[in-house]
Amino acid sequence: MSDTYDDLANRTGIQPGPTRRASLDGRDKPGPTPKAVKPSMLDSEESRELHGNLLGHYQREMERQSENRMEMARDEDFYDGEAWTQEEKAVLAARGQLATNFNVISTTLNWVIGTERRGRTDYKILPRRKEGSVHAERKTDLMKYLSDANRSPFAVSKAFQSAIKTGVGWLESGWQYDDDGEPVYDRAESWRNMLWDSMAAEDDLSDARFIFRSKWMDVDIAARQFKARREVINQASSQVYDYGGVLDDFGDDAMDSAESSALTSGTSRSVMGGDRRRVRMIEAWFRRPALSRVMAGGDFAGELFDEYSDGHMADVDQGRSHIVERVKMRTYTGIMTTAGLVHLSESPYRHNRFPFTPIWAYRRARDGMPYGMIRGIRDLQVHINKAAMKAQYILSTNKTIMEEGAVDDLDEYAEEVARPDAIIVIKQGKRLDMNVDRDLAPAHLDLMSRMIAMVQQQSGVTDESLGRTTNATSGKAILARQDQGSLATAALFDNLKYAMQVHGEKMLTLCEQFISEEKSFRITNKRGVATFVDINKGLPENFITLTKADYIISEDDWNATTRQAGVQALMELIAQVAPGAPQILMIMLDLIVEMMDIPSRDEVVKRIRQVTGMKDPDADPDAPPTPEEAARAQAQAAEQEMAQRGAQAQVSKVEAEAAAAQARADKAQVEAKKVIASLASQNIETQKAAFEAAMQVLSAPQVAAVADALLMASGYSAVAAQQAAEADTKGAEAAQAEAQMADAQAKSEMAQMAAQNGMAVEGQPIPQPPQPGQPPGDPAMPV
Repeated sequence: MSDTYDDLANRTGIQPGPTRRASLDGRDKPGPTPKAVKPSMLDSEESRELHGNLLGHYQREMERQSENRMEMARDEDFYDGEAWTQEEKAVLAARGQLATNFNVISTTLNWVIGTERRGRTDYKILPRRKEGSVHAERKTDLMKYLSDANRSPFAVSKAFQSAIKTGVGWLESGWQYDDDGEPVYDRAESWRNMLWDSMAAEDDLSDARFIFRSKWMDVDIAARQFKARREVINQASSQVYDYGGVLDDFGDDAMDSAESSALTSGTSRSVMGGDRRRVRMIEAWFRRPALSRVMAGGDFAGELFDEYSDGHMADVDQGRSHIVERVKMRTYTGIMTTAGLVHLSESPYRHNRFPFTPIWAYRRARDGMPYGMIRGIRDLQVHINKAAMKAQYILSTNKTIMEEGAVDDLDEYAEEVARPDAIIVIKQGKRLDMNVDRDLAPAHLDLMSRMIAMVQQQSGVTDESLGRTTNATSGKAILARQDQGSLATAALFDNLKYAMQVHGEKMLTLCEQFISEEKSFRITNKRGVATFVDINKGLPENFITLTKADYIISEDDWNATTRQAGVQALMELIAQVAPGAPQILMIMLDLIVEMMDIPSRDEVVKRIRQVTGMKDPDADPDAPPTPEEAARAQAQAAEQEMAQRGAQAQVSKVEAEAAAAQARADKAQVEAKKVIASLASQNIETQKAAFEAAMQVLSAPQVAAVADALLMASGYSAVAAQQAAEADTKGAEAAQAEAQMADAQAKSEMAQMAAQNGMAVEGQPIPQPPQPGQPPGDPAMPV
């Protein structure tokens, strides 16, 4: 492969073929199609050289991975209950025993597999810029719809199950025609069909040069798909069927076991007819350096420039990005048989990565070969089976030591001694001892039990994890052992999380690239309620190809055990704080329930927030409120307004009552002053008349006694005058005191109402309840 792919394209006639897709202006325009080599040029010297190089890489990887692939197939046999080899079964059959398999491995692996299926994770699509928030929401809905349509969770579980058993599982993502289903698809692929660059060190194979997938196809189907290469397909098929039905050297037992069984089994095809000719098709994805136009800056930085992409062109037009030419590792794809190429083109995918994503369990340090949980406990399973069979053999057989001639017929003796009610007749003077070695059976059974315990220790899946009764009686001890088991298997789920992140990024890029036409689809929540979403329709915010987004996995879903421990700790904290501050429980209730693993959790949290008025902490603060949130905010505002008006009405009532009391006090004081003034006036008039009369009689000194008598008769006296003045002063003071008391009572009523409504009266602090240790009669210190 000395020539670059671009040079090969120029000499072999690689040409793009147009497709049609929607645009923002409502008119169809040509879309990108990967450049493909003309079928007539696939037999050129350069094409034959490329085919030879790719086939050489394929064979070298097959040889290098062959030994480990055989071990991976053996691991799967142990899970499927095929722990005994054919030779071992023959030995047991000769001893009269059935090859019984005590499958401890499958139970251990089923716990890990079931944990993944019970804790399937959620994800979010987040925008890179604020302007892409609406697009990100549309993409999230689209990804969830594609997940339902493609049955993606089941594909992930299938690939993860393969990884747990053998060490690696594969997920495939790609594009297909609409008439085959949704244009963007993902599915699981068997490890038996896959070969990869074993020199790659990265877990996502981003540094790998090639990946191969091999599959057997019916000749008529392959010839129909690649009409121009029918001769090459027939030639490859003839290499198998015209030479004794022996498969070629481009596979191994793991890859071709099913095909070999179908080829060699059954009655003669010449008698039955219906010959089904098959051919091995090899799909190659390889990477080579090539000068490429790349986006620099902006949301799509690092992507190969696509002149048909609305998002690329928008970033360039708005100055957020520019186009540069760089030597970049480009991805290409080819489909071939052992006889030659049938297809060759650039990768149709803008992400420029392989469409296959591996899910690793463990990788061997010396050569990067994968292995699963079974590899480390496989030998223990062998010892468990053998110990059980040896104990059974000891308990069901007898061993005899006797002198020659002790019995007449040895065959009759052997048949009789095997009976539980055997009667053995020996000749007189002859020795016969039955040495059954029954004491060895318990030893083998004890060894078997120890091996089963070792399986749990090696795998981390303990009896507590499986829900079995153990010597751990307290709840904390059981939770501690369950937590230890989850830590032992944490690496497996962490590898799954990484693979899901890489696979999700590829799926998101495919959606941004290929789903550019108007589409309406349905999504359902956990309760089965349907919501209909439109994309690429009408306004620019509906066109999901305009912006770039990121695929983010929800962290909480991967830590079920840790989350539950956090819930328990949080509940204990709330139980201590709530008696003194019950409002803490109300504002934390939605977060506590959100951390629990309960049915309809999201709906419960939603209703709690509707009651408490708390907002979703994960919601976009700049996003427009939903109709429910707007209605709730309006209701809260109306409720607050009514509360304020009620408080103001209470204050106005108290102020009016205080003003009325003040007015009554002022009126009483005025009336008192009037009474005093009228009494004084009447007294003055009476005394004035008496003085006038006295003055008339004072002209005659002899009648002074008569004048004194007249003054006394009018009620005048010096003591009485002084007492009247004092009474006038006391009356004014009493009226003023009464007014002050009424004013103080009004202010006290206002303060009590303000304290009940949580308000302060101007010039006075809010009354506080008595503090701990304060005498009941003392006023509370203000806070």
